[in-house]
Amino acid sequence: MNPKILCALGTTLAMAAPALAQQAPPYQPPPPYQPPVYQAPPPPPAYQPPPQAPAYQPPVQYQAPPQPPQYQAPPSYQQAPPYQQPPPYQQAPPYQQPPPYQQPPPYQQAPGYPPPPPPANAHPQSAQSQGIKYHPWRVQIEGGYTITQGDTVKTLLNDGGSGGLGITWFPTAAFPLGFRVDGSYTSHPQTLHALELASESTGQIIGDGYTDIYGGDVDAEIDLHLGLHSREYFFGGVGWYRERTVLKSVTYQAGSCLFFYCYYPVYSTVQTSTTAWLNSWNAGIGFEWPLGDPATFFIDGRFLRIKQPGGGYWDFIPIRVGIRF
Repeated sequence: MNPKILCALGTTLAMAAPALAQQAPPYQPPPPYQPPVYQAPPPPPAYQPPPQAPAYQPPVQYQAPPQPPQYQAPPSYQQAPPYQQPPPYQQAPPYQQPPPYQQPPPYQQAPGYPPPPPPANAHPQSAQSQGIKYHPWRVQIEGGYTITQGDTVKTLLNDGGSGGLGITWFPTAAFPLGFRVDGSYTSHPQTLHALELASESTGQIIGDGYTDIYGGDVDAEIDLHLGLHSREYFFGGVGWYRERTVLKSVTYQAGSCLFFYCYYPVYSTVQTSTTAWLNSWNAGIGFEWPLGDPATFFIDGRFLRIKQPGGGYWDFIPIRVGIRF
């Protein structure tokens, strides 16, 4: 090792030795051993004598039961009252015959009351118009409005007006069942969609078109009276109809309109087609009111289904009003 380094270390230790000697405390020996002082255990508790038993008490003195009541003799016997004889028997009065039977006076009819006189301003047929009277044969005239039903019919035809004529027969007044035959005619304008289809099929401009439906129904009818002044009826049956379709083209021609020229449409029939007789069925309900015998006013509605030539059905709801006489 380098002697210079050893010399420096020695010098450093020599300088630090006095400081280390001053800081260390002097050595003190431990105190001498002293054993613990003995403590005597506590004395046991003082003896306590057990509690004394209660003083002796003598038992309750015996008491004798109470004495029964003294016997009492029954009261002395009393003699019954002396017997008394019943009163002497009395004979019943002699039987008396009832008076002879007398015939009642003959029955006299009560005097009749004359009917009240009609009012001075009463119509001579007002008594007949109080109710709907029975007539075996009746004729009806009717007209109304027919509503198209179903998506197929509504895309081809609009609603239209209708009219008809019929006859009703009731065999007897005892049973409200009758039979009716109705003939009807309905005209339905074609929709714009139907006109476009017709223009494509014919190759011409179809500006107008309509479908006429005419035929008849044979129905059974049942009447139900709601009172003197009205009645309700139900009907239904089968029928046969034909459908005639007319298509018209439109052209515009020049003409004179007062002091200037103008163009006006000219319609011409392009095609007319009529189907064969088509089967149908219908069912409906109606109401009827008297107008004066034998005329009555009625309104009814029915559901009508017509079978089409190519398959499928066309449905309508005709609502009609009319007069029967």
